[in-house]
Amino acid sequence: MLAALVIALLAALPFAPQLHEGDTIPPIALADQDGRAFDLAGLHGRSVVLSFIYTRCTDSCALVAAKLARLARLADPRIVSVIALTVDPDYDRPAQLRRYRALFETPSRWTLATAQREPLLLLERRLGVEPESKSAGRTDHAALVVILDGQGRIAHFVPGNAWTPAQMQSLVRAAGGAPNDPFVALELFWSDVAARCGRDAASLGGVQALLLACALTAAIAIPLVRALSRYRAS
Repeated sequence: MLAALVIALLAALPFAPQLHEGDTIPPIALADQDGRAFDLAGLHGRSVVLSFIYTRCTDSCALVAAKLARLARLADPRIVSVIALTVDPDYDRPAQLRRYRALFETPSRWTLATAQREPLLLLERRLGVEPESKSAGRTDHAALVVILDGQGRIAHFVPGNAWTPAQMQSLVRAAGGAPNDPFVALELFWSDVAARCGRDAASLGGVQALLLACALTAAIAIPLVRALSRYRAS
């Protein structure tokens, strides 16, 4: 009986194979904060910085939005498009997105977008964002930025929200064909480690924390040296 119920539930869910670096984002009809229809395919020829927020968020979304606005101010809009997709499409319709965007620096330089609920949430699940409505006004989701190259292919996944606009600019340049900067990769790695493990690490004693830091450093030392050698040789 239980097995039959599980099978029935799985059959009712849309199949959502995970998207990976090198994959192309599937087509989806989007609407921006002014209600104008667009899709990601129409942005081919430009790199795209794609992030995920929602306007009723009381946690880190405002910080991410502020950094996206800063990135959009620094980037050339002819080369880079900065877009935030909502994970709360039932509430975040264009008028709400427009009011939210107006709260931030240079609002006209970046785009907030929504779409029909099912295709949007399916795309976000395939990207690993995993939006999940917990209560009225609260949607849990993974912190993530996806960078697309000029052909609409996924060039980088950047987990967490500790990135800086300058780091994101470096990754965008790499998506456009510039050499990868291993220092930026290392900074993002440590930022992600800190975000994932910071609470647990904070409870460690001084010796334990030192041993953890040494172990993590040793784990990346060899590949880092190799990456630096390739970078300097390029």
